[in-house]
Amino acid sequence: MNYGFIPRIMMGTLLLLMLGACTSDDGTGASMDQEAGDMAEKTASSGNQAEASEDISKEAVLENASEVDQQLENYYLESKVTTYMDGRTDETLTREWFYWKDGELHFRKEVEQADAPIQYIVGNDEHSMLYTEGEDTAVRTANLVKGSSLPSPSEAMKGRLSSYRMSHDSKLAGKEEINGRTGHHLVFTPKEAARESGTTMDLWIDAEHWLTLKEVLDQGETRMVYEVDTLVEGIEPAMDLFRLDLPEGVEVIDQ
Repeated sequence: MNYGFIPRIMMGTLLLLMLGACTSDDGTGASMDQEAGDMAEKTASSGNQAEASEDISKEAVLENASEVDQQLENYYLESKVTTYMDGRTDETLTREWFYWKDGELHFRKEVEQADAPIQYIVGNDEHSMLYTEGEDTAVRTANLVKGSSLPSPSEAMKGRLSSYRMSHDSKLAGKEEINGRTGHHLVFTPKEAARESGTTMDLWIDAEHWLTLKEVLDQGETRMVYEVDTLVEGIEPAMDLFRLDLPEGVEVIDQ
């Protein structure tokens, strides 16, 4: 995929979707175990109230999507971003593993595109390493997970929803199934002042964990679709999954 030609609004969304989940929820390095105790009661209450009503309001879905941190531990997520532009279709497949052990997060991310080398990101609370297949160097970065250089998933979604609520009208279109999971369908259409952009957005928010199951940005001739294909909870992977076996001769550069 040639990212240089993706419209700015779509590129920003794509980067947030692909990278946002690598950060801690509060940006200060608190572990999932520390946060879970503070968030469990609030999340359970919000989730139970939402599920108890068949007529959940649009505002309740928006609030849960932007405010409630994802309560997923030890999971595998496979997602796909598809862009349609200038008569061509490009796909990016991302596989992610998140595993907490003894209060420490371990993660692995693989990004794959057609006719392009696979990108690997592995790490934990101390550091992360990025390697692109076929390269002779790998980059190791300290504290990527604990740092605040990237927004958390909830912060990323909150920012996008806040922006769209100012420029777009929204409505709740009901519940739909997305790859075996139930999602609340939100539709955003531009207000009169924003109609020149012509951008419409559809979101499907998971009814259980409030993560984004699907997102569609449509600018007419250009369209981007993000979709979660697979979500597996309760994984117990071998710890060597979170280490990169680099080819002989690859130099590790610390940044």
